Amino acid sequence: MPSRAWQPVLAVTALALAMSLWLAASVPLLDPDEGRNAEVAREMVERHDLIVPHLAGMPYLDKPPALFWGAAAAIRVLGNHPFAARVPAIVTALLTLLVLARAALREADGGFALRLVALTAAAPLFAILSAYVIFDMPLTLCVTVVWTGLVRELDAGPSARRRAAMFLGVALGILLKGPVMLAWAVGGSLAAALLLRRRTALAWLGFWPGWAMVLGLAGGWFALATARHPEYPRYAFLEESFERLTSGSFRREQPWWFVPAVLAGGAFPWSLSTPWLALRRRAGNDAAPAAPDGARPPGAASLRVALGFVLFAAIFFTLSRSKLVTYLLPAIPCMAWLAAVAWGRVALPLRRWSFTSTALLFPLALIFGHGAILAYARTQSGGPLAAAIRAGGGGPVRYQACYSPGTDYLLGRRGELIDVGGIQTTSNYQLRYREILEARGLWTPREGPLGAESDANSRDLVWVRPSNSASDPPEGWRETYRDQRFVAYHRSAQH
Repeated sequence: MPSRAWQPVLAVTALALAMSLWLAASVPLLDPDEGRNAEVAREMVERHDLIVPHLAGMPYLDKPPALFWGAAAAIRVLGNHPFAARVPAIVTALLTLLVLARAALREADGGFALRLVALTAAAPLFAILSAYVIFDMPLTLCVTVVWTGLVRELDAGPSARRRAAMFLGVALGILLKGPVMLAWAVGGSLAAALLLRRRTALAWLGFWPGWAMVLGLAGGWFALATARHPEYPRYAFLEESFERLTSGSFRREQPWWFVPAVLAGGAFPWSLSTPWLALRRRAGNDAAPAAPDGARPPGAASLRVALGFVLFAAIFFTLSRSKLVTYLLPAIPCMAWLAAVAWGRVALPLRRWSFTSTALLFPLALIFGHGAILAYARTQSGGPLAAAIRAGGGGPVRYQACYSPGTDYLLGRRGELIDVGGIQTTSNYQLRYREILEARGLWTPREGPLGAESDANSRDLVWVRPSNSASDPPEGWRETYRDQRFVAYHRSAQH
């Protein structure tokens, strides 16, 4: 039976899990990101290839395979349902909350742990991405393992077992999103060391068995992928990493205020309502001031570690020329640690009412705004098109000058692409290395109008085009679906 300190924390964690399960089961997959990542995982199951991910039958090396491994395992068990693809996000969100709770209960009291978990779970960016098929929630778990491990190391001293767990987080983070995990681990630790004015925050980076683990796991996969696609190191390091950070070639540039706006919005409303000035009270170098109700607060070193990782995120992603909202997710638990400390330094009556209303605001907004969320999601999902294809009798799908990976995922089979050059698949790797893939016979799209000789004997075809296509379909095709993105035509077997 859990201890008394764990019981309220586990209750809040269970509520957060229930919210994730509800969103994952009720909201359709969104194209392009969720549909693409889900379809890559489905094709991994179909091809039995765990080394090189594929999309639309072509190598998809835009990201390493760890997210796809997790989603593929869930798809094998649950089938190609939106919920299955979201299992990695649900599980890693839950584990992140549990890692935070464990670190908080070791560092302070149950009240602090409860505030920390509640604030993290109630942050809009965390709550939404806990049921979203994307790399950043699993990455957040890996980053959280690193910085909470660093907090414990500074408090209790080095531990080979703890450092092995931290480096396992680094290795899995690299297998999720590549070198950016190294930036989080090294950059966050360096920022913490500067704030602490102690090099001890960097000592764990000298644990050579950990680097051997990273080399064996992440480096082993990288070597296998490179053996099959020798151009991959150039893409992974020069284009996907260095070029993304230093140039605008990925077209993800944002104004200078983007990072603070995302951090404030991603943790709203507690990003604004938290009594942040309470953090300015000091009581020595490493001793934290006592809370008004006599509770045991976390040490000052933990505050500086959490702040160091937040500052790293703010500086790194402000300087980066490629920015997306989801990139800032790993900073949310660090912000929640700081906010939980600040709330613990105010009078109990104010804390009780103000904190409770703050923590409940966004979860209630999700519940009452669920209808609007569904309405928007349907406009960005491949679900309605998949339903229309099934209702029309199914048949092979041909996408011309467009692509809906979410539709392929839900249908459980891969459509054929026509007049697609890589932009439609939202794959920078496929776009930039089309000629190499063609030379190896790995480029699956074909060119030419539908209705060519290769289609003459095909029956029960479904033809999907962009909804703004001007030309009419050939005789014998009937329109069966239209939305703001696609128009679909069907040719029956009787044609």
